[in-house]
Amino acid sequence: MNAAVFARTGIRARATIGATPLRSGAYHFSNENGKNIPFSTKNKPALAFGVVAYLGTGFALPCVAGYWQPYEAA
Repeated sequence: MNAAVFARTGIRARATIGATPLRSGAYHFSNENGKNIPFSTKNKPALAFGVVAYLGTGFALPCVAGYWQPYEAA
């Protein structure tokens, strides 16, 4: 290792000690049930359909790709 590498590491460490945190007070998120997720949980059938569609697509895609592979090679 080079001495300059250790010197730069120390400079970076000293520079971050007095830095302001990345979070500022500009954003306020309420701490209520269902408000901290990017989808609504009020309509249960729509939520169930969305979860099944999202997870079903993700889990079915490798199976469909594996089924399609022999046809693509021919």
